[in-house]
Amino acid sequence: MRRLIFILTTAASLLAAAPAKGQSLLVDKGAFEITLFDADGVPVMVFPVATGLNAGNKKAAGDHKTPEGTFTIVSIENKSRVTFDYHDGKGPVYAYGPWFFRLKTGFQGIGIHGTCPERDDRIGTRDSHGCIRLHNEDLLKLYPYVFVGMKVVIVPGEEDLRVDHRLKEEDFLTPYPVEGAGTEGDAEEVQEEQ
Repeated sequence: MRRLIFILTTAASLLAAAPAKGQSLLVDKGAFEITLFDADGVPVMVFPVATGLNAGNKKAAGDHKTPEGTFTIVSIENKSRVTFDYHDGKGPVYAYGPWFFRLKTGFQGIGIHGTCPERDDRIGTRDSHGCIRLHNEDLLKLYPYVFVGMKVVIVPGEEDLRVDHRLKEEDFLTPYPVEGAGTEGDAEEVQEEQ
């Protein structure tokens, strides 16, 4: 229940801060979902996603965690011909799908993008180096609504909170709110991209 209230409160604040065009995105790392909201706060589309291989909030480059917080899309890039080598013996693949929505997170190279056919079955799991990955067909459905300056809120799941010691195990076993538990004071300063 507390998690639902947290997500709804986050969505409401996200929508209040959304630009005039109206749409905004919410990534729920616990549900492995991305939701597009219209200007009235109504969910328009929901798609499954893959998030960082490791649970928790991103702290350093290379930690394979997806950052949490409120971010902005700073560019929309065609990545349909860009390859990446996962060092799995298969060689370079077209890993990003057709589009890459670059986020200003304080870390280089974090964004929302598609996937390669070899990793399509991993959507809905922790499998990325920190980005948010969608099925390519879902990314193409989302693409017409995405714009530079769009707000994106990424909220943690229970495992992320537990890994970062922001919640204790007993918080998940208690059927009522525990005073002092939650996400207060979780905000961290992040350096601007150079």
